[in-house]
Amino acid sequence: MSKKKRMLFMLLGGGMSQGHVAAVLRCSKRDVSAAARVIREERLDAATVEALSDAEAERLINPPKEPKPKDDSYLQPDYDALVERKAKNRKLPVKLMWIEYCEQAAGLEKRAYVYQTFCEYFAEAEEKADARNRFKHAPGEKAFIDWAGDTCTIVDRVTGRRTTCYMLIFCLPFSCLIFAEAFTSLGEPCWLKGHMDAFDYFGGVPQMLVPDNCSTATDRTPAYITLVNGTYERFAEHYDCAVVPARVRKPRDKGLAESTVDLVEQWIMAPANEANFHTLDELNEFVLDRVGWLNDRGFSDKDGSRRSKYEGEERECMHALPVSGFETYEPRRAKVSPDYHVRIDYMHYSVPHRLIGETCDIRLYASRVVIAHGGEVVAEHDRLFGRKGQFSTFSEHMPANHREMDSPWSRERFENWADRIGPATGEAVRRMLDAKPIVQQAFVGVRNVLGLSKKHDPAMLERACA
Repeated sequence: MSKKKRMLFMLLGGGMSQGHVAAVLRCSKRDVSAAARVIREERLDAATVEALSDAEAERLINPPKEPKPKDDSYLQPDYDALVERKAKNRKLPVKLMWIEYCEQAAGLEKRAYVYQTFCEYFAEAEEKADARNRFKHAPGEKAFIDWAGDTCTIVDRVTGRRTTCYMLIFCLPFSCLIFAEAFTSLGEPCWLKGHMDAFDYFGGVPQMLVPDNCSTATDRTPAYITLVNGTYERFAEHYDCAVVPARVRKPRDKGLAESTVDLVEQWIMAPANEANFHTLDELNEFVLDRVGWLNDRGFSDKDGSRRSKYEGEERECMHALPVSGFETYEPRRAKVSPDYHVRIDYMHYSVPHRLIGETCDIRLYASRVVIAHGGEVVAEHDRLFGRKGQFSTFSEHMPANHREMDSPWSRERFENWADRIGPATGEAVRRMLDAKPIVQQAFVGVRNVLGLSKKHDPAMLERACA
């Protein structure tokens, strides 16, 4: 049963005021008043209303407007052509077209409409030409994403400094479920974090993301071509969804997103601007609470709420969340040095020694460094911070003769070197190292002794040590 038919039954039942009926049905008091007038004038009873179809009840309460009769003595403009002309040149004034129409009417010795009447007919023709198609959205198919035009503010408790916050808004068009989160920047890290938080809130991922043509989503460097931002594309691949940006200057492609932005600005951001929030977490706690209230609030024109429709019909159609979240990285390239390390931000990370002289692709994450060569990951290190010049070295990356030494100046290195010459040399070197209270004090002397094996026959050094 349509809302108009229910309205007639409630008014016939008695015991309810027109204001109460309007509140129950969530409709305007003007429609309830019109329905009461129809009951009086048509003398309707319950049986008659029961026999009415929904369309007939609608026509009784809101009868279609009769078109205004047009006088043949007036010159009738070609409004379709004028509307098309206006659409091609939006800055063209209607008054100019009216002046040209008056001149044409005078030349044909016909009457011309006054400017006000001309504008009324022009507006009717423009409205008919502006027919809109209502898109049908499948459950779990897409999510509209947009930044709100308005902003919020947080105030530092100590200094009183005000920081502008921007609202990122998500809407699932099938259920109209909403998510919003405030950020202090419009940059890519905030953009991606907002997506991850939204997917966690939804408990799943839609098949398609429909963002606006902002720089964090698209790269429109070539004229008339929209390219998805590289990082955003990798993000979508990680979450097993596609990115299909809305067409430029076509707001009706995502009309629901625009209306959702208005809803968030009115019911969340406007009240937030009347309160004082000192941290971003405080602001987002308020935003999340209001988002939940909007999602739980019943629809005005149909049964249920955003959340009930999502839980009942859409959640099962969403893709499952991946096991791990998406990490952003900074791409780099570096050549492997002779010590089989690559240098990144003054830090050194080892790779297999077979790659010396090769150029590797590097992904610099917040907490780790991934090094690849030829499309294959060859090393992964924890990212180094702090003092410049630090090394992260894995023993499996070293040549066989380097694996036993920790540095060019270490007890292990000298002992291994001496043992390769002979047992007597090994014993002599150990005695020299043990003779000093601080082992490092013996390094120069040991280095000088072992260096003799480079200038002379190692066997001669072995006999001398014996």
